[in-house]
Amino acid sequence: MQARLAAISGLDILMAARETASASRAAGRARWLPALAAGLAALVYLNALDNPFVYDDHATVLNNPSLPDPGNWRFVLVYSLFRPVVNVSYALDYALWETRPFGYHLTNLVLHILNVLLLYRLTWLTARDGTGQGRPFADVAPSTRLLAFAAAALFAVHPLMTEAVGYVSGRSEVICGTFFLAALLLLRRGLVDGRAEQAPPLRVARRGRWLAAGVVTFLLALASKETAVMLPFVFFAYERLCLAGSPEDRRRRAWRIHTPLMGLVVVAAAARLATLVLAERPMPGAPWQTILTHVTVVVRYLGLLVLPVSQSIVHPVRQITSALDPALLMAVAVLLAIFFGAWGLRRRAPLVTFGVFWFFLVLLPSSSVVSLRESMAEHRVYLASCGLFVAAGAAIVWRASAAPRAARAGGTTWSILSIVLAALAVLTVQRNRVWASPVALWANAAERAPDYWEAHYVLGDALREQGRCQDAIDEYRLVTQLRPGHRDAYNNLGICLAETGRLAEAGEAFARALAVDPRFARAETNLGGLALLENDPERARQHFERALALDPSSLAARRQLASLYETTFNNPAEAARLCREMLAIAPRAPGAAECVARNEARLPPGPGAR
Repeated sequence: MQARLAAISGLDILMAARETASASRAAGRARWLPALAAGLAALVYLNALDNPFVYDDHATVLNNPSLPDPGNWRFVLVYSLFRPVVNVSYALDYALWETRPFGYHLTNLVLHILNVLLLYRLTWLTARDGTGQGRPFADVAPSTRLLAFAAAALFAVHPLMTEAVGYVSGRSEVICGTFFLAALLLLRRGLVDGRAEQAPPLRVARRGRWLAAGVVTFLLALASKETAVMLPFVFFAYERLCLAGSPEDRRRRAWRIHTPLMGLVVVAAAARLATLVLAERPMPGAPWQTILTHVTVVVRYLGLLVLPVSQSIVHPVRQITSALDPALLMAVAVLLAIFFGAWGLRRRAPLVTFGVFWFFLVLLPSSSVVSLRESMAEHRVYLASCGLFVAAGAAIVWRASAAPRAARAGGTTWSILSIVLAALAVLTVQRNRVWASPVALWANAAERAPDYWEAHYVLGDALREQGRCQDAIDEYRLVTQLRPGHRDAYNNLGICLAETGRLAEAGEAFARALAVDPRFARAETNLGGLALLENDPERARQHFERALALDPSSLAARRQLASLYETTFNNPAEAARLCREMLAIAPRAPGAAECVARNEARLPPGPGAR
């Protein structure tokens, strides 16, 4: 009998040892999951590193006057008043890479990889909070690791993130995401930190430091992009849905933490809204129509996250002008179904509810303002999508654990997740290739939105910059049909017509640009250049002088006039004067100093000269 008991005890010890070893191996493998998610992010964006600057990159980087002199840090900070952190990051890139786009893309990718790791960490910790598993790292259930990996990996490779990660001007979304996720982690730590064996004053001090660090990081997120204003509300949703506590604890946290944070964002939001309404160009239409339109846009974002096809740098959006519009009613029905479905899962799967609330909360600012140039832009989903990926990861694990045969379901879940990640990765790589060429990018946009004038206009510019003026002419003509009052389309059409030898048509195009805007100095300058091609220097001089009257800072008109006075009218004094003015306006203007020296050397000696 004793021998049998000893054998049973030995068997129990052996089985326990095997279970411990198996759990240890699982924990060891789980430690590699964040690195795997980060590696996926790096892998799918490798082919984006050599992509060129496109579209808004010309304003944010190439023509940004604050970047060449990073020592003038005040100018760097105030140049982008509401997003100084982003401009500082551009200044640092400029110091390292000047205007080579590789370095700027590399920074975006590094930030995205960091965000993947932060989202993994945040999801894993929140899953522990939501299930009450406050155990050491190695003892956490493998399902929470799967949950965190699913959320982070989907975020890492989803093609809808390409406009934020692979587009240099999408930096504001990515860097805001970095500080937003870091602030959530720090604020969470401030709520749960403090060991039981420590004295209460010490625990309070530790928590205070974490909360203070979280607030500072939140302010950096807010100085990166305005959507960070929703962080206190996302944090409140986390605390209510995922963190245990007595009613007294909740009331104390509400008054000491949540209320001050929300008060801070109300002040910040009011200041930003005032500038949007008073200082920036509003969108056409009543504000309520814009808000109704954005309700339908949110549903389209959800569609692209579920089925990422038909992506574009511009999306045509039909403005909603009636509360009874069928498209609006359908969108409201979809959103209400998602909202109440998530709310119904708040006890069984709190992370699903939290993730859905995160998505809607972060999209709220861009869905309620009235001065956005585009009603729909893929980069705006970057930070909001984190919440939806958390919800997706939680739903995957919840369904797998609820299956009758959880072990087999877990293997099937990994297989399906791997297939989904592979498919999304392929789509991301393909989308990066579209961004590799401005012509391909805007040809894709024009194909997706044939009646959207801006896509055709920028495609025309991209074709013209590649020397394909004949193709650009068709795009510019289409723009003038879709938007007859577009002066720049007429002007650029005239440039291409002149370059292809159709001088009479070019003159008509420049005249149309001036008819739209009689104070358009560039059209006068181009008419002067056209007169030079037609060997009429006197008419050219008249056009250049009218251009200077309209725009006294015009370097192009001044340069052309100086050349005329030097070579045709034989007036070196006037040529030298014009070139000195060029130097006063732009001290580094190419050839201006040489022009002054050359023409002053031709002047007759003064009365006192020998």
